[in-house]
This record gives sequence, structure tokens and C-alpha cells, in this order.
Amino acid sequence: MAYHTTPKMAARKETRRRKLLNEAIRIFGERGFHATTVPMIVAAADSSTGAFYLCFRNKEDVFAAALEWLGGQISAAVSEAIARAGPDVFSRMRAAVEGLVGFLAEHPQEARILIVESSGLGQRLELVRRTVIQSHTRGVQQALAALATRLPPMDTQVAASCWVGAAYEAVFQWLERPAAQRVPPSRLAEAIADYNLRAIGAPGLQQQSGGERR
Repeated sequence: MAYHTTPKMAARKETRRRKLLNEAIRIFGERGFHATTVPMIVAAADSSTGAFYLCFRNKEDVFAAALEWLGGQISAAVSEAIARAGPDVFSRMRAAVEGLVGFLAEHPQEARILIVESSGLGQRLELVRRTVIQSHTRGVQQALAALATRLPPMDTQVAASCWVGAAYEAVFQWLERPAAQRVPPSRLAEAIADYNLRAIGAPGLQQQSGGERR
């Protein structure tokens, strides 16, 4: 007899999966990938090993799911920030940086998973990590292409990679400082946005320094 999954059963499975994933994200952020174990995740979620393996194949699989979820959350935060910025493309690019940095600063455990813990974990996880970052890079490249007549000539692919790389590196350095020594996230975002806009030759920003706008 064929086994059928009812909507109620599917909903229960998704609830268990979501709880396991939430706890995995928290523990990965606190302990790192290598120090985290499946039993830790199961215990924190008040679940069972069997339930875990019904939802995920192994620790690598749940980490990949964490990266994919994080990518979606960042994209949503950036899109929301852009939507509030109005039609000006430069304002939208600034807002995109502020949305990205704001999310990562407000979710330091998740930021650490993406920026620190996801490096050097094998081909599959590196592909997931690169997919998340490349999605942000493509958005910047499209914006730069739309501004081609208002900016100096440039290789938009290289410029977009530098733009995104600068943001992630700055957030990484920010995370590495003791919490008491970190500048407010809004100042961090403003400094990164000012730097990136000056770097591409945005009108009115080329001659400014120190992250201050006039």
C-alpha cells in the first residue's frame, strides 16, 4: 500500500525542520562548524536523532540549509531597504549597503556563519556560500551598468566584486572587535557606503574623506 503524506504531517515535519534549523544556526554561530555536532543540535531543539535525519542528511546538509536561509534573509533585508530609498539609483545603492550591513550587524551569529565559518568547508558548502555572495554581486553589477553614463568607465564585474568584498570584510573586522569597541551599525554602514560610492566615482563624493558626506 502506498504511503501518503497528509498536509498535517507535512506541516509537523516542517515545524520540526524549522526548529532544528533555528538551533543549528544558533550553535553554528556560537561554536563554529567544526565544534558543532548533530547531538548538540538535536538536544537544543528538544528533538530526536531520527527526526534530524528525516529532515537533513548530515551536519553539512543542515549547514548548507543555514547558508541558504541566511542568503534569503539578507536579500529580503536589502530589497526592503532599496524599496524605501526612492527612485535615485545612487540612493538605492547606498540603501543596499545599509540593508546588508544592518542585517549582519543585528544578527552577528548569522553573520559569523556566512563570513567566517563557511570558508574552507569543502566543495558543496563553498558553492552554496559563493551562490549567496554572487547574488549580491550581480545586483551591484546591474546597478553599475544602469549608471554607465554617469560614472567613469569601469569593468562592472570587477567593481561589483570589490564593492561586495569591501562590505563583507568591513563587517568581519567589526565582528572581531569586542562589542564595547564596535561603532554603531548605522555608522559602519554609512562609512562602507561612502567608501564604495567614492570608489566608483559617484558624483559629489569623489573628494570626500573619512566617511563624512557634505
